[in-house]
Amino acid sequence: MSRKETKDIFGEMIGYFSMTSWGRIDLNKINRKIRADSIHEGINKLKEENLIDRDVYILWDEASLPAIKTEIESVINVIYDITAVSFDTWIFCPSKKYLIEFYHEHEITICLK
Repeated sequence: MSRKETKDIFGEMIGYFSMTSWGRIDLNKINRKIRADSIHEGINKLKEENLIDRDVYILWDEASLPAIKTEIESVINVIYDITAVSFDTWIFCPSKKYLIEFYHEHEITICLK
């Protein structure tokens, strides 16, 4: 995606999910959140909530990296490569209003709007 498209989708993401001053989703401001031990567990929890949508965006904490629009199945297949790109990674689905945060201390949190 272009820089402008990346900035726009990042802006939409933080419009739904506030961030802390150190660049993490502010979990204190999220009413509905689910901890997961793996991407597979997280996806299963989203399926239980009937929130799986095919299209998602991948965003990283490194501002110079462009966002990527892809399908959730592709994310699942290469999640270790995706999270290796930068310290913190977010998988954002604007249509279903969920976010999966991969925090650099090996925490996976699903945030629901």
